[in-house]
Amino acid sequence: MNKQKEKKKTVWFGMKLTPEQKEKIRILARRRGVSQKRAVLDLVEQEVNEKSLKAKAGSLLDLNRDLYGSGRGPGDASTNPKYLEGFGK
Repeated sequence: MNKQKEKKKTVWFGMKLTPEQKEKIRILARRRGVSQKRAVLDLVEQEVNEKSLKAKAGSLLDLNRDLYGSGRGPGDASTNPKYLEGFGK
């Protein structure tokens, strides 16, 4: 049998932006070294994942919540094997 990869179902999601909003997305994408679409989707994923974390008030997680996403680097190091070279040695 010849198995074909299933295409992910996609839907159209259009938005109107001001020139200033569009420029901010462009700057963010350039800083992260990704496409504008990827930059926006990464932030959406981050926000959804962050809000799903149940942190007790006063915990380390709670106290550092404002630092999430403030560092530079890949959104997910596991997507590029180069970032994992030497890990665990």
